[in-house]
Amino acid sequence: MSDGVINFVTKMKPETPLPNPVYFDCNATTPAIEPAIKAVSNTLSHLYGNPSSLHQAGIQAKHLLEKTRRLVAAEVGAEKPSQIIFNSGATEGIHTSVFSALTAARDDSKLVRKRHVLYGATEHKAVSEALTHWVNALELPYQVVVIPVDAQGQYREEALKALIPDAALVCTMAVNNETGVIQNLNAVEAILQNLNPEALWLVDCVQALRKIELDFSKTRINYATFSGHKLYAPKGVGFLYVGKDTPYTPLMVGGGQEAGLRSGTENMSGIAALGAVIELVDGPLFHTREKMVSIRDSLVQALKA
Repeated sequence: MSDGVINFVTKMKPETPLPNPVYFDCNATTPAIEPAIKAVSNTLSHLYGNPSSLHQAGIQAKHLLEKTRRLVAAEVGAEKPSQIIFNSGATEGIHTSVFSALTAARDDSKLVRKRHVLYGATEHKAVSEALTHWVNALELPYQVVVIPVDAQGQYREEALKALIPDAALVCTMAVNNETGVIQNLNAVEAILQNLNPEALWLVDCVQALRKIELDFSKTRINYATFSGHKLYAPKGVGFLYVGKDTPYTPLMVGGGQEAGLRSGTENMSGIAALGAVIELVDGPLFHTREKMVSIRDSLVQALKA
């Protein structure tokens, strides 16, 4: 970072809008769209009840919570809305998934004999650090092993075939947050099914919604993580998909929220904003993949020119 940029950042007041901004960093975070902002405002001003409360304000909040859960479940192809757990975002979802999977593996006669847990070389560091943390905290014998990628950023198939048979947990990415590389999840699933059907599978889907087809009812994915701030909703809200018959151990307990699966009063304004965005996914906000490729190519040509 240049001295000029550093001086600009250090002198700028937090509330100062950027001068004539041109924003190209939506893979890191998206600006909240107007319907999401309105949903936040409406929830804070009018639907402020605690969804765990039994009075009218609480019942209204509970209705909004479950409506959003149904919207999200339908969008990702979950078989039941109860497979969607609202949380603070993908990092929490990753930790919950890894903790659940490794806790189950410790007590599983087949998985406990496996030698390692796997993650892709291009994964977000939240995945590798969560694996290392929970392997050590649970005192498990697994090695944390990297799945190498080729020059196009795809997992090397020969490496997957060599590593997966001895894995208790496999962590892969749907769409890369830096390069945009789309992984071949069907190929990963086929190798898992053929060589190690007992292994648990976590997929980081933070960049995937409406960029690739998601229908979890047709996959054997066990856990999938999402963050609202990658989807034009606010930061601090997200959700975790948990597959049918997938082992689950709550990372946070105490109040019994989210059917006892994730305690802590729900972030209702964030959840409402997420629901407002999901209601718009069939509109102009989310283009088809072909349209996005066309826009991308036009941008590249303009920048070169």
